[in-house]
Amino acid sequence: MGIFVAGRHFSRVCVFVFCLLPLCALHGCGGASAPMPAPVETLAPVEAEGVPVAAAPGDLEPTSAEAAPAAAAPADSAAQSPATADAAPPVTGPTGPTAAERVAHAMTKERASYTEPVAESWQPLLQRLANDPKIKPEHVRYFHGLPEYSPAPMGVKIKELFTSAFVRKAPPVDDGKPRLPPARIYRGVVTEATMQKSQDYLVKHKDVFDAVEKKYPVPREILAALLFVETRLGTYVGKDLALWSLASMAAADTPERMAGGLDDMPITEQHADWLQSTLTKRSAWAYNELRALLAYFADNDLDPFQVPGSVYGAIGICQFMPSNIMPYGEDGTGDGVINLFTDPDAIFSAARYLTKHGWSGNDLSVDAQRKVLRRYNNLNIYANTILALAESIRTGEVQTGPPDMVKPAATAAKKPATAAAQKTTTTKKPVAAAPKPAAAAQKPAATAAKKPAVASRTVIVKSGETLSGVARANGVSISALQKANKMGNNTQLRAGQKLIIP
Repeated sequence: MGIFVAGRHFSRVCVFVFCLLPLCALHGCGGASAPMPAPVETLAPVEAEGVPVAAAPGDLEPTSAEAAPAAAAPADSAAQSPATADAAPPVTGPTGPTAAERVAHAMTKERASYTEPVAESWQPLLQRLANDPKIKPEHVRYFHGLPEYSPAPMGVKIKELFTSAFVRKAPPVDDGKPRLPPARIYRGVVTEATMQKSQDYLVKHKDVFDAVEKKYPVPREILAALLFVETRLGTYVGKDLALWSLASMAAADTPERMAGGLDDMPITEQHADWLQSTLTKRSAWAYNELRALLAYFADNDLDPFQVPGSVYGAIGICQFMPSNIMPYGEDGTGDGVINLFTDPDAIFSAARYLTKHGWSGNDLSVDAQRKVLRRYNNLNIYANTILALAESIRTGEVQTGPPDMVKPAATAAKKPATAAAQKTTTTKKPVAAAPKPAAAAQKPAATAAKKPAVASRTVIVKSGETLSGVARANGVSISALQKANKMGNNTQLRAGQKLIIP
């Protein structure tokens, strides 16, 4: 079938697209009425501190752990809730402003002139937009200078759905090798380094989080963990133009339009009905998201050639799909624009989204929290990673899983030790020398009892020191420092402040 064979012409188009796209994302296609602002450097994620650059947070290699539930199969939640970025961003951002901050600056500056011609490959989609009563004439101008249509974004989704529908259903091969237990959290996401970066983010934006917690019941640690999993706190916000990705998916509505985009997949003629049905459904979803994105650009006077996103068109630090910006986006800066590449807008919007989907208060059970987080991304492992990182941020101690998975394991581990100790005591009772070891055993206990009194001391906070830094330097947790100094959830320090070290 011709629909599954790539021609040489398509190969040339691919080379053209992927060479031109970074230039468009950085400088804007179609020129500008004034000199363009500094480039938006969002296209080159760097592997750092053990966090791999992967296809998606949902594809990050998870940490295996016992008694963890199997991750739920990806649902079509992207049509209803924010989508995750298509690439695992780096843990460390570049020196100076983050990627999101540079985008936020560029997207609200000089507009592109939109004088370049519209690529012929967009004509079928433009005809559909022209007949849509919800599309305004100014929306269509964004296609002037937009890179050529490509089946690549839809190809990513079709491959994911094909694997889920046909490949994963095959029974596992019994080769006698031991199988790893189900995954608990994404590998490399919950570490000492990521916990520290999230804690520093809370300190940096303390005023914003204070304001958010007065309005919404979502804890700041949950919000920081969510934003870290989504975009590494804004240091990586996608590598493709959101407009190009969604427009390409919306235009990929037939197998003929997918020519060259499915070559590495084992799709045959017997999958023809499934393929057409899936393309119809997914392209319709993308069209609705594209329509919302065009309206968002027009309503907020934003430059589409400065807005990167995931392969499915999710944008901003909080990775909202365009259709979620209107009902859940919030202006956290008070400038009259919902710019999800600014930290206040992203933080407020994420809190609003979680609240509207069931986060009702601090007494919410861990399982209930997990269910709300899965409205953001419908995977257990995604929600578990956020819960584990949030608990790590709160306590200052790296967690291996969410609270309801870690605590039972810790309790079970202590029981054998207690039983063994009792057995040893029973065995040694008849021995005359038994009292001596008991007395010796009491000495360390007595010493341990004295330690808190000896260790308690006061330190003076130096200029620039953070609560997390003081905690690390003195070998205590943040929560212990907060409790000893009656700070509540406050993490802000000032030079000259006295802190009790418990």
